[in-house]
Amino acid sequence: MELIENLLQLLVTFVGALLSGIFYWKSRRQADFLLLCFYGCFALGAFYWTLYLLLFNTTPHVFYVSEFGWVASLIFLHILQETLATQDERSFRSRSAWLAPAFGVPLLVFYCTFGDILSNLIWCGMMIWLSYCAIRGLAYAKTQMGTVQNMRYFHSGVLCFVFAEYLLWTVGCFWPDTSPASPTFWCDMMLTLAILGLLPATRKAVEA
Repeated sequence: MELIENLLQLLVTFVGALLSGIFYWKSRRQADFLLLCFYGCFALGAFYWTLYLLLFNTTPHVFYVSEFGWVASLIFLHILQETLATQDERSFRSRSAWLAPAFGVPLLVFYCTFGDILSNLIWCGMMIWLSYCAIRGLAYAKTQMGTVQNMRYFHSGVLCFVFAEYLLWTVGCFWPDTSPASPTFWCDMMLTLAILGLLPATRKAVEA
Protein backbone atom coordinates (compact mmCIF):
# COMPACT_ATOMS: atom_id res chain seq x y z
CA MET A 1 0.00 0.00 0.00
CA GLU A 2 2.95 2.33 0.55
CA LEU A 3 3.75 1.90 -3.13
CA ILE A 4 0.22 2.92 -4.11
CA GLU A 5 0.43 6.00 -1.85
CA ASN A 6 3.71 7.09 -3.41
CA LEU A 7 2.58 6.40 -6.98
CA LEU A 8 -0.50 8.56 -6.39
CA GLN A 9 1.58 11.34 -4.85
CA LEU A 10 4.06 11.12 -7.73
CA LEU A 11 1.20 11.37 -10.23
CA VAL A 12 -0.33 14.38 -8.46
CA THR A 13 2.95 16.28 -8.24
CA PHE A 14 3.84 15.42 -11.86
CA VAL A 15 0.47 16.70 -13.08
CA GLY A 16 0.89 19.80 -10.89
CA ALA A 17 4.32 20.45 -12.40
CA LEU A 18 2.99 19.89 -15.93
CA LEU A 19 0.04 22.27 -15.50
CA SER A 20 2.20 24.89 -13.77
CA GLY A 21 4.67 24.65 -16.63
CA ILE A 22 1.89 25.19 -19.16
CA PHE A 23 0.59 28.20 -17.21
CA TYR A 24 4.10 29.65 -17.05
CA TRP A 25 4.66 29.09 -20.78
CA LYS A 26 1.47 31.01 -21.52
CA SER A 27 1.78 33.83 -18.98
CA ARG A 28 5.50 34.03 -18.10
CA ARG A 29 4.42 34.83 -14.53
CA GLN A 30 7.01 34.26 -11.83
CA ALA A 31 4.36 32.73 -9.55
CA ASP A 32 3.66 29.98 -12.08
CA PHE A 33 7.39 29.27 -12.42
CA LEU A 34 7.81 28.99 -8.64
CA LEU A 35 4.82 26.66 -8.41
CA LEU A 36 6.42 24.57 -11.16
CA CYS A 37 9.61 24.39 -9.07
CA PHE A 38 7.61 23.38 -5.98
CA TYR A 39 5.82 20.56 -7.74
CA GLY A 40 8.90 19.53 -9.70
CA CYS A 41 11.13 19.20 -6.63
CA PHE A 42 8.43 17.36 -4.70
CA ALA A 43 7.94 15.02 -7.66
CA LEU A 44 11.68 14.28 -7.85
CA GLY A 45 11.70 13.29 -4.17
CA ALA A 46 8.62 11.12 -4.65
CA PHE A 47 10.12 9.59 -7.81
CA TYR A 48 13.26 8.39 -6.00
CA TRP A 49 11.23 6.99 -3.09
CA THR A 50 8.77 5.23 -5.42
CA LEU A 51 11.52 3.85 -7.68
CA TYR A 52 13.33 2.43 -4.66
CA LEU A 53 10.13 0.75 -3.47
CA LEU A 54 9.57 -0.73 -6.92
CA LEU A 55 13.11 -2.07 -7.25
CA PHE A 56 13.77 -3.29 -3.72
CA ASN A 57 10.29 -3.60 -2.20
CA THR A 58 11.40 -1.76 0.94
CA THR A 59 11.64 1.79 2.26
CA PRO A 60 14.88 3.58 1.23
CA HIS A 61 17.58 3.39 3.88
CA VAL A 62 19.30 6.54 2.57
CA PHE A 63 16.22 8.74 2.66
CA TYR A 64 18.16 12.01 2.35
CA VAL A 65 18.05 11.76 -1.44
CA SER A 66 14.28 12.27 -1.36
CA GLU A 67 14.50 14.80 1.46
CA PHE A 68 16.72 17.09 -0.63
CA GLY A 69 13.92 17.33 -3.18
CA TRP A 70 11.18 17.75 -0.60
CA VAL A 71 13.04 20.43 1.38
CA ALA A 72 13.80 22.26 -1.87
CA SER A 73 10.08 22.22 -2.66
CA LEU A 74 9.34 23.90 0.69
CA ILE A 75 11.90 26.60 -0.06
CA PHE A 76 10.23 27.32 -3.39
CA LEU A 77 6.82 27.38 -1.69
CA HIS A 78 8.06 30.01 0.74
CA ILE A 79 9.56 32.06 -2.11
CA LEU A 80 6.13 31.84 -3.76
CA GLN A 81 4.58 33.19 -0.56
CA GLU A 82 6.94 36.15 -0.61
CA THR A 83 6.38 36.76 -4.32
CA LEU A 84 2.59 36.82 -4.07
CA ALA A 85 2.57 38.96 -0.92
CA THR A 86 2.59 42.74 -1.28
CA GLN A 87 4.96 44.94 0.69
CA ASP A 88 2.09 45.93 2.99
CA GLU A 89 1.30 42.26 3.68
CA ARG A 90 4.92 41.43 4.45
CA SER A 91 5.12 44.30 6.94
CA PHE A 92 1.72 43.52 8.48
CA ARG A 93 1.80 42.54 12.14
CA SER A 94 -0.63 39.97 13.53
CA ARG A 95 -0.57 38.35 16.96
CA SER A 96 -2.33 35.30 15.57
CA ALA A 97 0.72 34.53 13.41
CA TRP A 98 2.58 33.55 16.58
CA LEU A 99 0.33 30.50 16.76
CA ALA A 100 2.71 28.98 14.21
CA PRO A 101 5.73 28.69 16.56
CA ALA A 102 3.47 28.09 19.58
CA PHE A 103 2.12 25.01 17.81
CA GLY A 104 5.24 24.00 15.89
CA VAL A 105 7.95 24.17 18.55
CA PRO A 106 6.33 21.63 20.94
CA LEU A 107 5.82 19.31 17.96
CA LEU A 108 9.47 19.75 17.02
CA VAL A 109 10.53 18.64 20.50
CA PHE A 110 8.16 15.68 20.25
CA TYR A 111 9.42 14.60 16.82
CA CYS A 112 13.06 14.81 17.94
CA THR A 113 12.37 12.01 20.42
CA PHE A 114 11.47 9.74 17.49
CA GLY A 115 13.88 10.68 14.71
CA ASP A 116 16.91 12.57 13.47
CA ILE A 117 17.31 15.94 15.22
CA LEU A 118 18.82 17.84 12.27
CA SER A 119 16.15 16.59 9.86
CA ASN A 120 13.37 17.56 12.26
CA LEU A 121 14.90 20.99 12.83
CA ILE A 122 14.94 21.66 9.09
CA TRP A 123 11.45 20.32 8.42
CA CYS A 124 9.73 21.87 11.42
CA GLY A 125 11.60 25.14 10.94
CA MET A 126 10.29 25.39 7.39
CA MET A 127 6.76 24.44 8.46
CA ILE A 128 6.75 27.05 11.22
CA TRP A 129 7.89 29.73 8.78
CA LEU A 130 5.36 28.71 6.12
CA SER A 131 2.49 28.68 8.62
CA TYR A 132 3.60 31.99 10.18
CA CYS A 133 3.48 33.73 6.80
CA ALA A 134 0.19 32.04 5.89
CA ILE A 135 -1.58 33.05 9.12
CA ARG A 136 -0.24 36.59 8.78
CA GLY A 137 -1.47 36.67 5.18
CA LEU A 138 -4.95 35.51 6.18
CA ALA A 139 -5.15 38.19 8.86
CA TYR A 140 -4.05 40.81 6.33
CA ALA A 141 -6.53 39.61 3.69
CA LYS A 142 -9.41 40.11 6.14
CA THR A 143 -8.56 43.82 6.30
CA GLN A 144 -8.66 44.23 2.51
CA MET A 145 -11.38 44.62 -0.10
CA GLY A 146 -11.86 43.37 -3.65
CA THR A 147 -9.68 40.86 -5.48
CA VAL A 148 -6.87 41.19 -2.93
CA GLN A 149 -8.96 38.95 -0.70
CA ASN A 150 -8.34 36.12 -3.17
CA MET A 151 -4.99 35.67 -1.44
CA ARG A 152 -6.86 33.97 1.38
CA TYR A 153 -7.29 30.91 -0.85
CA PHE A 154 -3.55 30.57 -1.28
CA HIS A 155 -2.79 31.10 2.41
CA SER A 156 -5.49 28.61 3.35
CA GLY A 157 -3.98 26.12 0.91
CA VAL A 158 -0.55 26.49 2.51
CA LEU A 159 -2.04 26.01 5.98
CA CYS A 160 -3.83 22.85 4.82
CA PHE A 161 -0.52 21.55 3.46
CA VAL A 162 1.29 22.31 6.73
CA PHE A 163 -1.50 20.78 8.83
CA ALA A 164 -1.51 17.61 6.69
CA GLU A 165 2.27 17.27 7.08
CA TYR A 166 2.11 17.72 10.85
CA LEU A 167 -0.76 15.25 11.11
CA LEU A 168 1.05 12.65 8.99
CA TRP A 169 4.25 12.92 11.03
CA THR A 170 2.37 12.74 14.34
CA VAL A 171 0.23 9.76 13.36
CA GLY A 172 3.27 8.03 11.84
CA CYS A 173 5.00 8.10 15.22
CA PHE A 174 2.28 5.85 16.65
CA TRP A 175 1.12 3.89 13.58
CA PRO A 176 4.07 3.36 11.22
CA ASP A 177 2.08 0.77 9.25
CA THR A 178 0.84 2.05 5.87
CA SER A 179 -2.04 -0.37 5.27
CA PRO A 180 -5.55 1.03 4.57
CA ALA A 181 -6.49 0.08 8.14
CA SER A 182 -3.84 2.45 9.49
CA PRO A 183 -4.51 6.19 10.09
CA THR A 184 -1.12 6.87 8.46
CA PHE A 185 -2.44 5.76 5.08
CA TRP A 186 -5.37 8.18 5.19
CA CYS A 187 -3.24 11.03 6.49
CA ASP A 188 -0.92 10.51 3.54
CA MET A 189 -3.94 10.67 1.24
CA MET A 190 -4.92 13.93 2.93
CA LEU A 191 -1.44 15.30 2.29
CA THR A 192 -1.71 14.38 -1.39
CA LEU A 193 -5.03 16.24 -1.63
CA ALA A 194 -3.49 19.25 0.11
CA ILE A 195 -0.63 19.27 -2.39
CA LEU A 196 -3.11 19.10 -5.27
CA GLY A 197 -5.17 21.91 -3.75
CA LEU A 198 -2.24 24.32 -3.89
CA LEU A 199 -2.61 24.56 -7.66
CA PRO A 200 -6.14 26.07 -7.81
CA ALA A 201 -5.42 28.09 -4.65
CA THR A 202 -2.41 29.72 -6.31
CA ARG A 203 -4.41 30.36 -9.47
CA LYS A 204 -6.99 32.27 -7.41
CA ALA A 205 -4.23 34.31 -5.77
CA VAL A 206 -2.65 35.16 -9.12
CA GLU A 207 -5.96 36.65 -10.21
CA ALA A 208 -5.81 39.07 -7.27
